[in-house]
Amino acid sequence: MSASTPKKTAQARAGTTEAPWVRYTLITIALVFVLLFLVLPLAAVFTEALRKGFDAYWAALKEPDAWSAIELTLIAAAIAVPLNLVFGVSAAWAIAKYEFRGKSFLTTLVDLPFSVSPVVAGLMYVLVFGAQGWFGPWLMAHDIKIIFAVPGIVLATVFVTFPFIARELIPLMQAQGNDEEQAAIVLGATGWQTFWHVTLPNIKWGLIYGVILCNARAMG
Repeated sequence: MSASTPKKTAQARAGTTEAPWVRYTLITIALVFVLLFLVLPLAAVFTEALRKGFDAYWAALKEPDAWSAIELTLIAAAIAVPLNLVFGVSAAWAIAKYEFRGKSFLTTLVDLPFSVSPVVAGLMYVLVFGAQGWFGPWLMAHDIKIIFAVPGIVLATVFVTFPFIARELIPLMQAQGNDEEQAAIVLGATGWQTFWHVTLPNIKWGLIYGVILCNARAMG
């Protein structure tokens, strides 16, 4: 009995372990792919940006247009990320913790920006807020600019960064379940106390990762 057990274990390992050349081939393919499509383009960007030295780089940063672009990017990210933070936590909480009518529809809405081109999203806002759009005449009558202005850029940024925080938190909250929250409520904790002292500590790393991804997409 004891002699047959190691033999069966060895046979199982032999059946599930690939040959060394397979591992090396897969690793080589992955490294070549990363080198060609990630490392080389980044190296080319930095090489071209610094071709004339750091002096030319700093001189370009001092241009008013450059500072205007940086300021606009920071404004859009500063507005979009907190909005998506609130929505992402709320949507993840609702989807992961509760069963309700329209849950599948809400999940589809969360994933929608992943499947819609930013160009199509921009066209959508033009059709809604443009001069010939649904609200265009009213906005023009009140001298309110949405399209080709800061509000339009913020709206587009919110749309493209919409799913990142929610999509990081939904599977995490679903895996954790409701046991700790229910125990806290049974012990007399309020909803806010349960969120701040139980839920938030459990999701903090996923939340931080989602915020980083959201901010990177907003500034990119």
